[in-house]
Amino acid sequence: MNRAASGRVALTRIEYDPVAWDAIVADHPEAEVFHGAPWLDYLAATQGAEPVVAVVTDAGRAVGYFVGAIVRRFGLRILGSPLRGWATMYMGFLLEQGFDRRAAAVALAHFAFDDLGCFHVELADRWMNPDQMVGSGFNVERGHTFVVDLSSTEGEILSRMPRGTRYDVRRAGTRGLHAERAMEGSFADEYYADLITVFARQGLAPTYAVERVRQLIRSLGPTDGVLLMRVRAASGDSVATAIVVGRNETAVLWGAAFDRANAYLRPNELLHWEAMRYWRAKGILRYDMGGGGDYKAQYGGVETPTYWFNRSRYRVFGLGRTAVRRLVRARQIVHGRLARRAGPSASP
Repeated sequence: MNRAASGRVALTRIEYDPVAWDAIVADHPEAEVFHGAPWLDYLAATQGAEPVVAVVTDAGRAVGYFVGAIVRRFGLRILGSPLRGWATMYMGFLLEQGFDRRAAAVALAHFAFDDLGCFHVELADRWMNPDQMVGSGFNVERGHTFVVDLSSTEGEILSRMPRGTRYDVRRAGTRGLHAERAMEGSFADEYYADLITVFARQGLAPTYAVERVRQLIRSLGPTDGVLLMRVRAASGDSVATAIVVGRNETAVLWGAAFDRANAYLRPNELLHWEAMRYWRAKGILRYDMGGGGDYKAQYGGVETPTYWFNRSRYRVFGLGRTAVRRLVRARQIVHGRLARRAGPSASP
């Protein structure tokens, strides 16, 4: 066991056992799919990540838990909860309602640096904002997403969409479109082929390989935490695909892609609407569209800020982190150009 304290609040690492951990997560109705053992399995397989779970105590009294994972990059240990590039929106803490998240984050930094021997820690927690983190020593990066309220009736959800979107949803059948839940099969390859075309329009290549999609489906497929959905045209051809993950109160769009040649059919409107209906029927209260993008405003969601917090043992690490991001972006552009030159026969 490892233990690190900051004032009264401390994190104590506990042995990670997938079955035992999922039993703990099940006691927290605010937990998202990213907190559970199947997601940690996905991170272990795709990132070489070592799961880290810890109990949070206040003066010795247990007040909740932390979940994250360690990876080694450039010979350095990094704790992510989550890290950028993991296609994981939120992790962080599972705490008693109203507990001081700033105090937990400060204790997390000591835990990461002193007990785990990490040089850097990143944190994204749905219930944590910059005002709470003032004086914590963490830096903040800001973004935004769109969150659709699924707690009302289907009619009310539709009414919050612009008239054009409502029209496209209602007319989907007359255009020969129908949505269906996909089984595993070759869905990963189907989705990834659509993704390549989406990135190619921007002169880029996807940031990950198709194997990551396959592993996501392998890890979450046995649970009810993932929705694989496609929209077919009257011809039977698939014209849009999406992967949405969810648990308890929240569903998150992991990825969506479509065939640009069939954009005139407006398949995305039906795709997202049917995904909302699916998760609403399972008791989900919110549909998080997984980040920014002006087109997402048309689905009736509220633009919602997102925050990523990070802290390094040494300032120079933060500078290196920025340089790595620029390198990744440059690599995307180069790979995108190579794919265009190779033509449509290029393999993913």
